[in-house]
Amino acid sequence: MTQLTRLRSLLVAGGDDSVFSSEDRQIIEAIHWEETGRKVRECGCKDRYVDAVIELYRKLKRTQTMTRDQKYILRPGVIIWIGTEAYSRHNLTDKVAKAYLKANPDARKKFERVPEEHVSPAVAKLVSENPDTTEA
Repeated sequence: MTQLTRLRSLLVAGGDDSVFSSEDRQIIEAIHWEETGRKVRECGCKDRYVDAVIELYRKLKRTQTMTRDQKYILRPGVIIWIGTEAYSRHNLTDKVAKAYLKANPDARKKFERVPEEHVSPAVAKLVSENPDTTEA
C-alpha cells in the first residue's frame, strides 16, 4: 500500500505516464495484475499507467484492503455464491470468507490462502498426533 501511495503522490502535481520511472511502471504492472487479474491496458496513450494507479486506488478505497493484506483468497477462476451474491477473488472480503467457511468447512479447497484458524479440528489433531518424522 505504501508503494501505491507513493505512486499516487507523483500524480498530485498533475501529469501523465512520464512521471513514472521504468521501475515504477513495473511495480504498477505487478500490483495491477495481483489486484485485478488483468494486465495494464496496452495502448499508445500517455495515461495508461496513470489510469492503472487511479483504478487501484479506487479499489483500495472501496475494499479497504489490498489483496496481499487479505487473509482469505479464492483460487483463480473460482466463484462462490452466498444467497444472490457472487464472489470471486477480487471482491471477496475476509469477513464474508470467514462466514462462508464457517457454514461450509469443506469449501476450504476453493481457497488459495486461508489462515490456520480454519484448519479443521480433525486435521489439527491428526497433525499434532503424527508430527512429520521424515529425516533429511
